[in-house]
Parts: sequence; C-alpha cells; structure tokens
Amino acid sequence: MLRPVKMSRVVVAGSKDVISPVVEKLHELRLLHIVNYNGNQPQFEIGKPIGKAKEYSEDLIKLRSITRYLDLKNKAPDKTFPESQILSEMDNLLNNVGADVIATYERITAIEAEVKSKQDLIRSLTPLAVLPLPLESYHGYDSLATFVGTVATPIDADVARVSPVNEIYTGSAKNATQVAVFVPADKASEVSAVLSEHGFSETSVPKLEGNVDSAIAAQESSIKTLEAEKAPLLKKLADVKKQHEDLMLATDEYLSMQTQKTEAPLRFAETDNAFVIDGYIPSDQFSRLKSELESAAGGKLEVSLIADKEAEELVEKGEDVPTQMDNPSLVKPYELITKLFAIPEYKEFDPSLLIFVFFPIMFGMILGDVGYGIMIFLVLLLLKKKFRTPGWQQLINVVMIGSVWATIFGIFFGEIFGPLGLWGRIMGHLPEHEIELAKEAGLYFGEGVFGSLGRLGPLGIFPLDRLATNAVLLLIGTSIFIGVIHCSVGSILGIKTFLGYGEKKHAYFEKLPVLLFQVFLTIALLGLIMGQMWMVALGGIFILVSMVMLVMGPEGPMGLAHVPFYLSNLVSYLRLLAIGLASVGLAYAANQLAFYVIMPMLSGGAKDSAEFTTLAIIVGLLVLVSVHFINLLLGILSPFMHPLRLHYVEMFTKFYSNKGGGVEYSPFGHVRRFLKA
Repeated sequence: MLRPVKMSRVVVAGSKDVISPVVEKLHELRLLHIVNYNGNQPQFEIGKPIGKAKEYSEDLIKLRSITRYLDLKNKAPDKTFPESQILSEMDNLLNNVGADVIATYERITAIEAEVKSKQDLIRSLTPLAVLPLPLESYHGYDSLATFVGTVATPIDADVARVSPVNEIYTGSAKNATQVAVFVPADKASEVSAVLSEHGFSETSVPKLEGNVDSAIAAQESSIKTLEAEKAPLLKKLADVKKQHEDLMLATDEYLSMQTQKTEAPLRFAETDNAFVIDGYIPSDQFSRLKSELESAAGGKLEVSLIADKEAEELVEKGEDVPTQMDNPSLVKPYELITKLFAIPEYKEFDPSLLIFVFFPIMFGMILGDVGYGIMIFLVLLLLKKKFRTPGWQQLINVVMIGSVWATIFGIFFGEIFGPLGLWGRIMGHLPEHEIELAKEAGLYFGEGVFGSLGRLGPLGIFPLDRLATNAVLLLIGTSIFIGVIHCSVGSILGIKTFLGYGEKKHAYFEKLPVLLFQVFLTIALLGLIMGQMWMVALGGIFILVSMVMLVMGPEGPMGLAHVPFYLSNLVSYLRLLAIGLASVGLAYAANQLAFYVIMPMLSGGAKDSAEFTTLAIIVGLLVLVSVHFINLLLGILSPFMHPLRLHYVEMFTKFYSNKGGGVEYSPFGHVRRFLKA
C-alpha cells in the first residue's frame, strides 16, 4: 500500500491494417498508459486519425454547444443507455432538438439585449422628467447650441453674462439640479466654460419625440412584453433539459469515446505499413495485455516487454514512469488529499495510508465533541446522497471518518456541545467535595463522570476537561508526542526514498539528522520535565551529533540554518491543542452565556431554572443555537485545514515529492458512466 503498483515498459508493434481492432481492444482493456510519440525518430512519423474522426469531433463540438446553452453540468448518472439507443437518437438530438435549443437560446439572448437597451434608455430619460420640455425640443437646431445635464450651483446669471440671448430650464432631481440651456451657436464655447465652473455633467438625450413620462411608460410596457415572451422560452429550455439531460450526457460520453479512439493514432509512431505504441502497464497485467491484443490482431502484432535496465535509461533521460496508487477501499478517499499536494513519483512512497492513520485522529482531537461529531456525521450522510460525483464522495468520506473520531474523542473529553454542556446532565458530576480534594491534590482533570462508573483511566483523568490546567499540560505533551511520531515516520520514509534513488549522502546526512534532532530534543525536554538528567544528557549528545551530520551533508554548514525549522515543526503540532481549546472555549461561552447570563437576566435575576420566563428561555436558546451553529461550521473547517497543513508542511517535506511530483497512471480507455457496458 505504501508503494505504487509496479510498472513495466512495453512496446506494441503491428501492421497498419489491424490498427483499428488494436485501438478498440486497448480502449476496452484500459491497461496501457500510452507514452506519446514526439517525432524524434526520422524513420517514423506521427500517426494520423482513423475512421470517422472528423465527423465524431464535429458532432461532439455541436453537442457541447447545445449542452452549454442548456447549462448542463456533470453529474452522477440517473440512468444508463445502450449504444444502440444513442446511435438511433443522436441525429434527432443533434439536429432537430439542437436546432430548436439554439434558436430558442438566441431569441432569449436577443430579448435580454433589447431589454437592457430599453432599461438604459429609461435611465437616460428619467432625469429629463423634471424639465417641462418635450423630447423633440432637445434636437434639430442649426443656430442653437444645447446643453442638457446637472449642475451643482445656479447658472442663470453667469450664462446671461456671456450670452444675453438664452433660454434656461431647470428642475430638481435628487441631490442635483437638472438644466437645459439653449444659446446661440457662436456662444457655445463660452457657455460651456461657464457651465464647467458650476460642476456641469452632461446628460445624454435620446432622439425621441413626445412627453418624457409617456416615453418612459412606453419603454416599460415594451420591457414587460419582452419579459412575457422570455418566460415561456426559458421554461422551454428547462423542459428540454429535463427531458434530454441524461441522453445528452450519454451521447457526449459516446462521442468522446469514439473521438478518443479515432484520434488515438496521433499518439503512435507510424510508417507506411506499420505502427508502434509505447507505454506502461502494471507488471502483473502484461500477460493479459499480450494475449488479448494478439488475439484481436489475428497474429499481425508483437507485444514486447522492455528490459528493466533499458527502461531505467529512459527514465534517466527524463521520461516519467506513471504512478498507480494501490490502496484498499477504506483508504481510497485519502488519495484526494495526496493528489491535492502532488501525485507520488514512481519510486516514492504513497502517503495515503499515513494520512488515513493520522488525519482522522488529528481531526478528532481538535473537534473532540460527541454532539458536534454526530451532527457533522448526519449532515454529511445527507450530503452524500446529493453530491454523488467521485471528488465530492471522497471529500465527504474523509470528513465523515473524522467526525467518527471527533465523537470518540468527545467521549474521552466528556463533551456534548461543549464541556459540561449536556454531558453533565446525562452522565452526572463529581460531588463538590471530591472536586475540591482533586484540586488540592493537583489531580483535577474535570468534574464530569462516566455515569455510575465514575472517572476512568490512570489517576481518573477521563472525562478530560480540556479547560482544566492539568488537562492542558497533558494535551501539550500528547500533541508533541503525536508530532514526534508523525515527523519521525516522514523522516524514515525520506531516508528510504533517497536510498531508492541512490542518493546516500542526502539520506544519511540530510534526512537522518532531522530524525535524530527531533526525537532526542523531545527526550531532552521530557527529561527536564521529569527531572531525569541522564535523559537530558543523552538528548544533548545526539542533538550535537545530528548537527555535525548536517554540516557533513549536501549543504555543508548552511544545513544548520534549517535547525529552527525542524524545531518549529514540533511546536506546530501544538495547534492540535490550541485550535481545540478555541472551539471548546466558544462552546463553553455559549453555554454560560445562555444559561447563566441571558436567561437569569431576562427573568429578573432568577437563579433557579424553574423560574426562567418563556421569553428568557426563547432568547437564551436562540443565542445558544446561533453560537453553537457558528462553532459547528468552524468545527468542520479548522479540524480539516490544520491537520492538512501538518501533513503537507511538517511531514511531506521530509520524504514526499522531492523531485517535483509524479505522473498519474492514466490508461487509454474510458470508464463508462452513462453508457451500458
């Protein structure tokens, strides 16, 4: 599981007259990851499409333009279709239905453009409604200059000063004064200068006739008519989408498959009479590939396995070996987190299993609440039925598993919607005198109990109230311990990875010192806390040894510059405690605010819950639910993002994607979703 599937390099060579059945069989088998021919061999040319490649490509473009007009989205299939049904209905779908969709969409677009134009016209007409002039008064003069717009201050006197002959009309419009000024054409420049001094802003006047209000009413009436025409057209498109959606998606899949097959030779090397296909295949599938292809080609084909040494030489020249991750179904969802960072290189470890182990524990430790855990699980269970695409399903599964761990940790922490939220009411509390005795003895870890079982674990630390001082100290140690284990696993895998690449100096003098430094630093700190000086001395010796090894490493003395980073790696795991405490604090505040502040305050200072008024209870519960809802949303985001960061920054940097990431195994073929096998 930690290693990708072993791959072998193969070459398929055959006569060109069997290229079609070979491509068909390769597509059906979905085994061969094809390495595209780059034309670097003078005796071979890049292959040419076969069959109806052009026709399939044109039909696919036409179909996708139709689906774009219908706003079709990729979704989980509701039904599947046989290819025979696709072939019988495709012509009608592409031509009759498609033409109707395109015509309808184009008319909707034209209506929307016309409506926008009329709305712009109304916006330009509206300011003119305060002026006592018909629309035709603003246009058609040879000897007059017309200025229409808004001004900030009165203009009459200044306009009269530069142009004694004038006509000025004014009206109030919102926070500005709308004006229309008519002056002789030879005074236009002088009047324009005067108007600019008064903050003149020109208003565009449409070339229409009649009363402004009537013109606006006419445009509004026209818009209503257009909108009335648009509504049934939109409904028509919605009906077409509902009726043909699955068939269109199935047809898209069929045409995509045919295009993929007919254009496949563009990835091959060809001569006039033969073709050659290079690629990679899982090693245990070679025999199957060879027998299936030779059978399909009637013996006019040779499938050869390239020797490992020759394949290694190709890799050294820059060719990537594709990576196929091999994980059980329970671990599969965590491949999403791996791929978000990078595809593992062929010689690297696949970290998906490690994420499966550590990520849910970190998620659960941060959230750690029975109530929140169950709520998140139930919500995701509903979302799982709605979002059925593979990516969403993986993400939902990751968080669902995390919510289960949050519930488990919630039992250890004694939290149901916060510390002593519902836990104390369901399970009970320690007697007051026992709480005081525990505090005096420095053994107070919380007042909640496991019902009649009381408190469990060494020194009775469970249920562990995370807000208690002793609990915080214990969780600090636990967080650092998880960090040491997490980072150590990453360092060990880093050592093995570099050894796999033959880079011993990087393995022993770059990765190994990090492991030693972090482990023995923790031992030294533990020794200080426990008063065991031999542990401090042992840790100090190995810390010095690790620093000497770093100086001997690839970076020389500059390797010591990374030491603060290695230290910060461990400190970073305290976020498992800190983010959890923030969530606990908000939940605790919600409970205290509702039950001990708002309800008593609105009940006239009542201290007994039996005396709370109805209004006080309603307001208190509203506040309680609101704050817990916000905390629940944060309780999904924070416990997801911070463990993600701990994996990507603290762990992956020690062993993963040191060469820049790999290439995912992508065999030639197609997984049918809407088409029946």
